[in-house]
Amino acid sequence: MSKEHEKMMTDLQRLLATQDFKSETDILKFMNSIAGQQIPSFPEEALSPQEQAQDLVYAAYELSPAKAKQNIEKALKLDSNCIEAYEFLGSMEDTAEIANAFYEKGITIGRQVFGGKYLDEHKGAFWGFHETRPFMRCMQSHSDCLYKMGKVKECVAVLEEMIELNPNDNQGVRDQLLLYLIELNEMKKFEKYDKMFKEDSSAFPLFNRALFTYKTEGETENAKKQLQKALKQNKFVASKLLSKKQITKLADHYSIGDENEADYYTCFAQHIWQNTNGSIIWLKKHSSKK
Repeated sequence: MSKEHEKMMTDLQRLLATQDFKSETDILKFMNSIAGQQIPSFPEEALSPQEQAQDLVYAAYELSPAKAKQNIEKALKLDSNCIEAYEFLGSMEDTAEIANAFYEKGITIGRQVFGGKYLDEHKGAFWGFHETRPFMRCMQSHSDCLYKMGKVKECVAVLEEMIELNPNDNQGVRDQLLLYLIELNEMKKFEKYDKMFKEDSSAFPLFNRALFTYKTEGETENAKKQLQKALKQNKFVASKLLSKKQITKLADHYSIGDENEADYYTCFAQHIWQNTNGSIIWLKKHSSKK
């Protein structure tokens, strides 16, 4: 979700909070009445300090680094617990260790705000509530930092917690989770989560299943079958996994079966395939027949 769209959703939540709905029918009628209209932004004087801080962070994404920093400083003066501010600060850092410190701060605040009764009532649908999304994004970025820092087990623990909080996995973290479980030889856990998302059929799960099957069974007919499914789904992945060239830049979007999707999978999976004994030779043998 773009920050512009996220700001619009925030404004919508604020608008809904001003209404005195008596039933779900009232909500639907109101939503229909504003359909197609621009969601109004609230004037600063109508916003709480926490809401003003959020808006400063949204605006920071459109500013130069120096001016963005000023916005974040103002935001944190208004609300020292502004998770969005720490998310922004983390996103501005190139060093995983430094970025991670900001994401951890955002997560710590999130655990305080969304713990206890809130957690009991909302666990299982965390992404469905707008206010929890900065916390969930901090968790995802935190997991990425941990992986870059070589803390794969810690990374996996965070991803598992995210699935527990939001089993629908709107953020798509299951892709990396399943791949990293193969890397850690956590095969029982792989089977558990793969079963949860058995309907997934993009390059990530298909090639993950092929690698998992090869690693657990060797060159069986079943492994070959899983690989053939993956190769059929995306013809670009195999050559990229076999290449010595690393993928460092990813497109903003991809479509099922296209080269951008192949780049996305390869960026995360190439070194794991290449470090799995015999898998590259096996992949090359079967992909050359295509």
